[in-house]
Amino acid sequence: MLNKQVSLNQAFSEKYRRVLVTGGAGFIGGAVIRRLLDFQGIIVFNLDKLTYSSDLYSINEKLKSLGSDSDKKYTFIKADLCDEKIIEDAINKANPDLILHLAAESHVDRSIENPRIFINSNIVGTFNLLQSSLKHFNNLSTDRKKEFRFHHISTDEVFGS
Repeated sequence: MLNKQVSLNQAFSEKYRRVLVTGGAGFIGGAVIRRLLDFQGIIVFNLDKLTYSSDLYSINEKLKSLGSDSDKKYTFIKADLCDEKIIEDAINKANPDLILHLAAESHVDRSIENPRIFINSNIVGTFNLLQSSLKHFNNLSTDRKKEFRFHHISTDEVFGS
């Protein structure tokens, strides 16, 4: 099993050198980033606006365990997906091979109280990210276009209880 795990890590890091994770200060996003930091040769960009449910503690602890090389493997970008210019700049900075989009307002009961926040973040923000990602994709070399991926990950909470 260890050989398969090493092979998976190596194959992933050869294919995806630069990974942008949105919502990386969230519960699932943080777990994804901590796992990605174990992979050799990967640079992780964490794009998050840091809201009420954000927590960078576990990522910071992971970075401490990596030692002095951690600043080469990880970059935090504080940004709101609703700001088109900042998102475009963040994608240009990250120059990703893979985008994992986990950022979202998720607490369904809160959406009843203030639906505008959810519409802006989950719909408009995702649209802005997709537009900037498409612009990035169109500027990639033919080889990088073949490997580039955008994964949108959601939660079961969108369905309610």
